[in-house]
Amino acid sequence: MSMKIGKEYIQRIIHYQMFNWLGALVNFSVLWFLHSILKKPLMSSAVAAIEMAIIHNFTWHYFFTWEDRVAHTIPDFVKRLFQFNLVNLSIDLACILSALWIMTTYLNSHYLLADWIGMIAGSFLKLAINEFVVFRPTRTIVKKRHV
Repeated sequence: MSMKIGKEYIQRIIHYQMFNWLGALVNFSVLWFLHSILKKPLMSSAVAAIEMAIIHNFTWHYFFTWEDRVAHTIPDFVKRLFQFNLVNLSIDLACILSALWIMTTYLNSHYLLADWIGMIAGSFLKLAINEFVVFRPTRTIVKKRHV
């Protein structure tokens, strides 16, 4: 692996994590607002918060993190949004809702702490699947990244 590829990969991981942490703020904000302010049930509030964060994250990843691997067309955007949503929603529902239910039911933890633990649990799996499945390089799209 050349030095250029290594630098690009590290930069991609940094961007991925940066946008995911911003997505975590979206998730926390929506969850807090729906559950604490509007008094909606915890699990349905969590599902809405997860979906808002997924849409937020996908938009940043499409136009920034993996911008060199996408076609920048409406059909490509919609196809990748569907794939990204399917992958990330499945992992987040399993990790976050499990952590929320177990930690709030059996450990009497605060729901935002449980939400955070669930997000961390799925983070690395989502990076790998997004890197190698949703945004995998194709011969027709791969462009040089401007670093």
